[in-house]
Amino acid sequence: MGTIADGEGTELNGYGGDKEPGGGHGGPLTQEQVHGIKETWAILAQDPVERGVDLFMKIFEEDPDLKKLFYFADDGRELSRDDQRMRSHGERVMEAVGAAVDSLGDLTAVVPVLTELGALHHKYGVQPSYFDTVGAALIYILEINLGDKLTPSIRQGWVLVYGIVGATMKKGMQQAMDHQNMAKTRP
Repeated sequence: MGTIADGEGTELNGYGGDKEPGGGHGGPLTQEQVHGIKETWAILAQDPVERGVDLFMKIFEEDPDLKKLFYFADDGRELSRDDQRMRSHGERVMEAVGAAVDSLGDLTAVVPVLTELGALHHKYGVQPSYFDTVGAALIYILEINLGDKLTPSIRQGWVLVYGIVGATMKKGMQQAMDHQNMAKTRP
């Protein structure tokens, strides 16, 4: 597989979810976008716990039904930004985003991890459509935390990167589902 910047090995032109205005992307990331993504990530990475909490608060605001999937939100109580379980999970998600950003030059390093994460998320009942909500929440978090530093070009780069991450995880989910279905049909 090639790099995001050269477009080889990418199967998606932006995450193109229903919640993403304009959908796709015109091609692979430019070097300017790669540089911009790394620079903007450095800003967010200064406080990954708070940005992870921001992300989950936005996800649950957009789709409260998704709370049922998370161990820290499934007991029906109102979530607090101070909930240590959510803070811990948010930090892990931000670490995964950071790993993707660090691998912009060569995605082969993160594809197996993302595929495995997708399979794991299938076990938790995550549906492929949920990635649209997460993608929209991520873009929102970028917008509110970066302001003018998130240029249209860099924003579109983030959409493409998230699209690749989401597509890879969806592939892992599909592989897990196929494996599960094959196991059911065996005598």
